[in-house]
Amino acid sequence: MTINHYQKIQAEAATTDNKILEQLLKKFRQVVTERREEYYREIGEKKAHKLRMKRAQRLLEKMTCDRVSPEDLK
Repeated sequence: MTINHYQKIQAEAATTDNKILEQLLKKFRQVVTERREEYYREIGEKKAHKLRMKRAQRLLEKMTCDRVSPEDLK
């Protein structure tokens, strides 16, 4: 956010009713909460994917040690 944006918001806030400002603040907090939830969910999905890939890699390594190829399982 630039200083110009801040000044515009400040000027509009000075001439806006408190009730409207409180409604805007409530909506803003709601949007922030929703975005934060999406962000944490996305991070969780990435970590879960990474964990699955590590497990698959370990399984392939064990199969290699036992001289079993993935094609043998088909």
